[in-house]
Formats: sequence, C-alpha cells, structure tokens
Amino acid sequence: MKKTALWIGVGYAAILLLTFAAVLLTGGTYTAYVDNYFDSNRIEVVCSPEGIVENTAIRTENGVTAFTFRSLAPGDAQVHATIRAEENDTDYTMIMLECHVLPTGVVYLAGYDFGGHAFVVAGLALLTLYSFVIFLLRFRSRRKTQFFSYKTVLDLGLAFFTGLQGAMYAVLTAGAFFLPARFEGWVVYNLAGFIMSAIFLLSIPLIVLFSGFLTVSNISLIRHEGFRRNNLFGLLISAMLYAGAAVCIYLTATQPNVTGVTLTEIRDAVMRSIVSSAFVYFECILFSTLFCTQYAARHQPGYGYDFVIVLGCKIRDDGTPKPLLRGRIDRALSFYHEQLDKTGKPICFIPSGGQGSDEVMSEAQSMKNYLLLQGIDERLIFPEDASTNTLENMRNAKAIAESQTENAKMLFSTTNYHVFRSGILAEKAGMHADGIGAKTKWYFWPNAQMREFIGLMASEWKINAFFIALIVALSTLLANISTIISWIV
Repeated sequence: MKKTALWIGVGYAAILLLTFAAVLLTGGTYTAYVDNYFDSNRIEVVCSPEGIVENTAIRTENGVTAFTFRSLAPGDAQVHATIRAEENDTDYTMIMLECHVLPTGVVYLAGYDFGGHAFVVAGLALLTLYSFVIFLLRFRSRRKTQFFSYKTVLDLGLAFFTGLQGAMYAVLTAGAFFLPARFEGWVVYNLAGFIMSAIFLLSIPLIVLFSGFLTVSNISLIRHEGFRRNNLFGLLISAMLYAGAAVCIYLTATQPNVTGVTLTEIRDAVMRSIVSSAFVYFECILFSTLFCTQYAARHQPGYGYDFVIVLGCKIRDDGTPKPLLRGRIDRALSFYHEQLDKTGKPICFIPSGGQGSDEVMSEAQSMKNYLLLQGIDERLIFPEDASTNTLENMRNAKAIAESQTENAKMLFSTTNYHVFRSGILAEKAGMHADGIGAKTKWYFWPNAQMREFIGLMASEWKINAFFIALIVALSTLLANISTIISWIV
C-alpha cells in the first residue's frame, strides 16, 4: 500500500512539474487568432508602451489572422491591430488586446488566456490518464490476490471515472495543439469546465437502455413473485437514474454558459458540475459493481477443497427448500461430483442457516435433509444452524471447518448475484474462500443485483462520501478554472 501511494505521489508530482516547466518554456510567446472579414494582408500592429511585448509574426489563412507576440519584460501593454481592406483604405477593423507579461515571462491576456495554455490541458489529460492506469493496475492486482473486497469495486469504478475524463481531456489537448485557431485558451477552459456534464450527456443512451431493462425485469419479478419491498430495488435504481438524468439535462439546458465570471454564472457552473460529477461517479460505481458481481458469479474455481458452505435462505412451510435455496444446494452438489471425478477427493458440506420465527425447522436442517435424499453420506454433512445473516454464516462455518480439519480449504455456494458480497463477508470473517454461484431466473437477478449494489454502497458509505466530496470539489474547481486563473494572475 505504501509503495503504491509512493508511486502515485511521484507520478503526480512529475506530471505537475513537467506541465509547469512546459508552460514556462513556451509561455513567452502567445498567438491570438482573429477573424479577418476583409481577408486582407494590409495589417498594422502597434504595441504600447514599447519594450513589454513585440509582434513577431502575422499570417492570414482561411479568413483568420494569427498575431504572434513575444514577451520582452514584465509589465502591461496594449496591442492595437488595424486591418485595412485592399480596395478601400477607409474600410478597416481595429482590434485591441490587453497583454500582461508576468515575472516568469509568460504572456497573459486580460481575461484568462496565456501562452502555454495547451500544456495545461495536456497536464490534466496526463494526470487523469495516469490515474486511470494506476486504478486499473490496482484492480488487476486485486482480481488475482484479493478480489472479494469493496476496494476492487472502487478501483474499477475510479478507473472508469478517470479514464472517461482522460479521454475527454486528450481530445481537448489534440484540439489545442492541432487546431489552435479553434481551441484558444478560453475555449479550452470553458470546455474543460464542461467535461463532467459532457460525459453524462454522452452516457444518456446507455442510462435509458439500462433503466428500461431494469424496469421491465422488475415488473416481471413482481408479477411472478408478488409485491414485496425487496422486489422494488430495480424500480428504485431506475427511478434514481431517470431522475438524475432529468436534473442534469435540465441544468445543462437552462444554464448554457459553460463558465463565467459573474456570481450567477459561477453559481450555475458549480451547480451543474456538482450534479454531473456525483451522477457520473454513481454510474461508474454501479457498472463496476455489476462487472464484479458478474465476474464472481462466472468464476470457476479449481478443485481440492475440504468444505463447501451452502448459504441459507427462506424455506417452504413444509420444511423443504424453496427453488432459490435448492439452486444453491444443487450447485454445491454439482461441484462435489466434479471434484470427486477429477481428484477422487470428496468435499464435506456445511449447510448454514438458523431457524426463522416463521419456519418449521432451521434452514441448515432443511438443506441436510435434501442432501441426504440426494445420496450424500451423513458423515460428510456438518450443519450450522445458529446463524441469522451471511456474516454469521461465514464465522460459524469457519469454526466448524477448523474444528474438523487444520488449514481447511473452503468454498461457499450461493446464488450468482450474491457471490461477490458473500466473498467480502467471508473475508471479514477471516476466511479466504472461493465462491460458486447458482443460476436464477432472468427477471430475478437484475433486482437482486441492485439490492447487492445498495448493500455495498451502504456498507462502505464513508469511503463513498469521501470520494464524492473529493470529485465534486475537483470538478467544481475545473468548472471555474478560467475564473481561478484570473484570480491567481
């Protein structure tokens, strides 16, 4: 962890120093681009007072005239450019620019434009893309060594987040370097402040499709399983996505100014940035969670395990397992036969689950009865009937396994959508275990996965609150980068 933090710190510091050095080296010259309506080459430029800046080049192409200035000494100067028509000397346009030469030699225009601005956005692109690489490498490392952790979700979600930002800043960088007449400093800063809103707007089609699928699957779930609170999570997430999208669209449509200098414009840019950045973060963590849960559900572990824990859930009134629980038992049975065929080593079962107030027996006993009917030797079954939740399942089952076998190799069986969070709880119980998932009906798993997502977000609310606050703060600064640069200078 300390080594990773060191690399992150060194990388960020190096990028910031390189950006600062590039601005200092190139900021002594500045090129202003002006539309030349006369398409004339009869241009006169006067810099006053002399000795602050000088005009070193003028070129006209495709109706745009580029004026290049070089700094001579710190101070303030005015540049007057007169463009005369070729056929009539009385037709002309006059342009006045206020230039400031900073003590560092950087040419700065009144407003928020300065020489070397392209390297500022290039620095932002490098910072965000470097963050993307760091978080992606951390995710790959955790996937191999410590997959069952919320930090895995967070690393992948932040990789999505910074990768999207980096791609957008890279586009701005390319524009600033290769289309300088269209991507002057003020344009780049305005667009940089609009990055989070732009990312959100581009994601709207995905949000609509995803939310639509969630809504359809949730309605099907209610039709098949009945109206219960636990069956509403898909509709809740869909409503949140639609509401968030509507708010972001409204803020973008009613606040067209990307950034500004008045208090009203600053307030609008900040509000839009806060909503957009928080919403995009939520999106990234949501899709990261979906990826991790699907990856965990499809993972096929090796063989050689000593025990398989079968996680319990509600049973029928007659004491037999419901389809959801039967799927978990059948998945464990399937693995039992696979391992026996491959290695000749039988695996022991730990059916885990206590007795609810409305159940005729413990879930563990119900599962044991089912296993016996499937021909499993009773000596291979070690019921755990005292637990009331998944964390207790894991702790109690670990104690049973360790009482029977030293350094027991553990596996747990649950429903596919529940594998990832069960693995996290197994780690909290001090047990390094692999998981296998039983399939469920198509209309059931989307709602269940949303329940898992909400559970993960709630269990790690502190770290989510920290990153949302950090992202909102950084996005708010970028939304007003032009104003901030003006204040600093």
